[in-house]
Amino acid sequence: MSPLKFASLVPHPPLLIQGIGDEEKKEAQATHQAYQQFAARLVETNPSTVVVITPHGPLFADAYTILAEETLRGDFTPFGSVVAMTWPADQDYIGRAEELAAQRDLPLVPINSRQLASHQHGPELDHGTMLPLWYLKQAGWHGKVVCIRIGGLAPEQCYEIGKILGQAGGDTDFALVASGDLSHCLTEDAPSPYNPAGIEFDQLIVDALAQQDYLAALTITPELRQRAAECGWRPLVTLLGALDGRSTSSQVLSYQGPFGVGYLVATFDPGPLGSGERLQFPRARPRDASPHVRLARQAIRHYLETGQPMKPEVQPPLDKAAGAFVSLKLDDQLRGCIGTIHPEQDNLAEEIATNAVSAAGQDPRFEPVTLQALDQLIISVDVLSHPEPASFEDLDPAKLGLIAQWQGRSGLLLPDLPGVDSAQEQLKIVCAKAGIPWSKAQEAQLHTFSVERYH
Repeated sequence: MSPLKFASLVPHPPLLIQGIGDEEKKEAQATHQAYQQFAARLVETNPSTVVVITPHGPLFADAYTILAEETLRGDFTPFGSVVAMTWPADQDYIGRAEELAAQRDLPLVPINSRQLASHQHGPELDHGTMLPLWYLKQAGWHGKVVCIRIGGLAPEQCYEIGKILGQAGGDTDFALVASGDLSHCLTEDAPSPYNPAGIEFDQLIVDALAQQDYLAALTITPELRQRAAECGWRPLVTLLGALDGRSTSSQVLSYQGPFGVGYLVATFDPGPLGSGERLQFPRARPRDASPHVRLARQAIRHYLETGQPMKPEVQPPLDKAAGAFVSLKLDDQLRGCIGTIHPEQDNLAEEIATNAVSAAGQDPRFEPVTLQALDQLIISVDVLSHPEPASFEDLDPAKLGLIAQWQGRSGLLLPDLPGVDSAQEQLKIVCAKAGIPWSKAQEAQLHTFSVERYH
């Protein structure tokens, strides 16, 4: 029999915990009841270990992490509850997962309290991990726990790490729980600004799991996921990776969207490894349809291979001078973005080549791009018009970029970005980037510009 006995996707609203949001609990009653069903089903399978995949806590862009402490602790005091829990960690599982990841050259890294402290983080469990464990405790389960925190990796890597998690049990029976909410923008009063993409995203996930069409869940586009403002897709992808090669049935126990956030509880009954079809993860290769993007990728590759900037061939439409931004993404995760408002080179070809190399290696928010990662990056180039003075009434985040300046501080945001759906949201982000206090936003000088975006 397979050591992987049970799997589930669950949400993590803290208001389900006693002492938190008691006046709102009735609105999430369906989720609470489904959570109790999930816990009862897991307890019936009697796993020795529960592995929780969470999108919260200290996260790293380039790796999944395993909390490598002998004892795992957490509490809900940040949310106003006295509920606290302590669980023993399954060190054997952690060791096997680490070994498998090293063999397959995948970034699944154990991290302890000392290493977390160097990043100014503590070792406590996050609410995404603790909420399902609380329900399991209420249902009478006592065992060992493993906490896996996702990273901003390409979906294919998330899926491959899931395969490792599904195979690391050894002879120990274990269950796998993916913790994650769906969209956070379902209503006007949601945590993120309302976006109809949220309803579309949630329905796709619910239908995919209800119909056991897991490929449909895996192929949701980065654009839709970004606009849906979700936090559960990568945990789900990782869980589906663990189920790869197993005959699996799934059931949706409940779905509801109170407070503008999608809460889905679904369970999976996996068969032994080898009992089902191995899935080739659907990998979308960047197309680089425009000469602008082809040049940007060529410039990065040349620099990574030679250490020298490339002298681009200058031909129309890249022979005119213009400011340009080069953006790099790994799936839906920004990986670098550098640009110029006004042209600093003699022509657009040199502007793009220079900014592409800077985006790949000099954006202080990210580690430099490697040659191995380059082929997976989605690159876009925005060519800017000349900025024009504007007032707040002129702002249009779907069509116009924004520059805000105040007392020597300046910030810029490109137009048509997922999750930026109102003029106020656009201005808030620009002020935050520039270090302009929101109370001084009305004093800021505003300029707008249009862009031509190339993929």
